[in-house]
Amino acid sequence: MPPALTLAPHRALFTTGALATLLPMLWWLLELLGRASGIPLLDHPVPAMLAHGQWMLYGVFPPFMAGFIFTAGPRWLGVNGPGARAFAPLAAAWLLGHLATLAGLVHNWLWLYQGGQGLFAAGMLGLCGVWLGVIRQSRQPDRRHAWLVAAGFALGAAGALAGLGWALTGRAELWSAMRGLALWGFLLPVFLTVAHRMLPFFSANVLQPYQPWRPDGLLSAFWAGSLGHLLLSLLPWAWPLSLWDAGFAALLGYTSWRWGVRRSLINPLLAMLHLSFAWAALALALSALTPWLALGAAATHALGIGLFASLMMGFVSRVSLGHSGQPLRAAPWLWRLYLALHGLALLRLASDWLPPFAAIGYLLTAAGWLLLWGIWCARFVPLYCQPRADGQPG
Repeated sequence: MPPALTLAPHRALFTTGALATLLPMLWWLLELLGRASGIPLLDHPVPAMLAHGQWMLYGVFPPFMAGFIFTAGPRWLGVNGPGARAFAPLAAAWLLGHLATLAGLVHNWLWLYQGGQGLFAAGMLGLCGVWLGVIRQSRQPDRRHAWLVAAGFALGAAGALAGLGWALTGRAELWSAMRGLALWGFLLPVFLTVAHRMLPFFSANVLQPYQPWRPDGLLSAFWAGSLGHLLLSLLPWAWPLSLWDAGFAALLGYTSWRWGVRRSLINPLLAMLHLSFAWAALALALSALTPWLALGAAATHALGIGLFASLMMGFVSRVSLGHSGQPLRAAPWLWRLYLALHGLALLRLASDWLPPFAAIGYLLTAAGWLLLWGIWCARFVPLYCQPRADGQPG
């Protein structure tokens, strides 16, 4: 392992995350090719669709989230970030989890797939412990965002344990619990919490005049909207959840407008955050309509690709540039790559809405994901393996 990877949390964790963007989708592309050809290329110890959902939710996002929060979070709290003894085991757990999951699925070894899910769960539990240790060092009076991120990580760990339980027992209700906790208890509220903290701050540094708007009540409403969806989804009726999601979508749309999504377009690096956040309103609107229209998994992929993946690309690219001594600007190639990711999200949504086009749409989405993230990895991973260009530590 290059020594530079242990110099700062984002280096090791973003490198693990880069691998995580490729391995799950490479396996999924092979699965889709087998389906399209009518000749299965792989045999699996668990249903492929369920493995795909579990692997994307708990394999792709956590390493990037850990690298980001261990870099930005200590600044919120006025403390030092975790050292290599804290973050390196997390990167190793997630890396080994990916390799075990891949080997288990490719070779039809259930025990190895289960081991991979155990490593993902261990990584989430470790993430909770390390982040709580950082918070406890702080004497800042305002630690709301940090504590809420910790709550999201705890719910994410609970979901990872539910996913491990499904891998061990095959009980469908545990997979459903994993999915619900991952989407609505972990990923959505944590991404919204970080956006509440960072988007007005970054916007105020670029857009003038700009009045930051991030009331405490908005943060509470984000969490209420996410957890409310999780609880209402347990009811046997569709209409309460649809009404709830419609209201949540309206709030998110208003927030995107109030934060200045249109004005952000003058600065591509800032626009990468605002345009991603705008997907939140669309995803919740699709969720509200799904019980009444044949939208398939459109709402889930609007969240997963449109919001989570594109916002992840925006935040991680910004941290990677700033902490490698590079100029804080989105180069033309990065801006085009980012916009192409939005196009990929729309393609995946259209694949559910146009059944005759579905099979080719799924294949193009998987191949496009690998192409876009492959380019991103080729550009950014070398930065993590070498000293900063400006000679600064970290």
